[in-house]
Amino acid sequence: MTSVRDLVAREERLLAASRQLRGIHADAVQRARAAVIALQQDGGIDIDEAEARLGPLCAELLDDYASRAAALVAEQDIRAWRELASTLPSDSPFDPVRTNDLLRAHGTPGAARLLAAVESVRGGAAPSDDLDRSLAAAAGRCVCGYAKTRVVPKRLCQPCATAVATAWEAEEQRLLQGASGLRAETVRILDEARSAIAKARAIGTDDAYSTEEALLFKTRRALARANRRHRDEVSRLDLTRWRELAALTARASMPTMAGEARRARRRLGMAQLSRLALRGRPGAAR
Repeated sequence: MTSVRDLVAREERLLAASRQLRGIHADAVQRARAAVIALQQDGGIDIDEAEARLGPLCAELLDDYASRAAALVAEQDIRAWRELASTLPSDSPFDPVRTNDLLRAHGTPGAARLLAAVESVRGGAAPSDDLDRSLAAAAGRCVCGYAKTRVVPKRLCQPCATAVATAWEAEEQRLLQGASGLRAETVRILDEARSAIAKARAIGTDDAYSTEEALLFKTRRALARANRRHRDEVSRLDLTRWRELAALTARASMPTMAGEARRARRRLGMAQLSRLALRGRPGAAR
């Protein structure tokens, strides 16, 4: 049975081959995110009405993208993509977006990634808003300049690194809202890690640090396996902002936080693990 991941893989090849198509797609992603955020922040409607409007809005966004992208995609590629989309399974009746139905009815190469961008901002404000507020609050304590100028330094000072890591974790939580299977596994894995690490720290033996490192290694591997098991869910998500925040967190002046961020790759759960690993370490931010 076809999955959205199959469509995304086909789209990635087509987008990689056309700079112009990538530009149109990037613009469509920006428009889609802005439109969905505006819908969610409309004070004149309640949550139920916003959810009811989401599907038609996504259909409009897909049609607009398709009209601009059509001339840049070969007819045989469009036909092959649509044949693949036609074999997608039925959507859950509880899904307000009806992703697979939308792809079948309104899709063209790039549509699966476009809907992933919509999914990444559903249920919350623009991710950058959270970071901007946190950095503004940290500006008075900032010594690296990032909170004041947004010029990325070689190393983020502790207040800025903490603000960035908090935004990274919040973005991860938003993404996991759209991946129920992975979210459930991630919660279990991190709860087990949190309990085991707390126990190791409480004992306070000479080899506690080595024990904790072993636990972190085990948790990273568990998260990697969970992400592989739920790769179809992950393929629906737009990880662009998550990766950007991971790259920023990797510049943290706190080695533990930076180290976990550098290991993040595409493994959702790593933002939360980086914060978990930091707590209780000598010199850790609190």
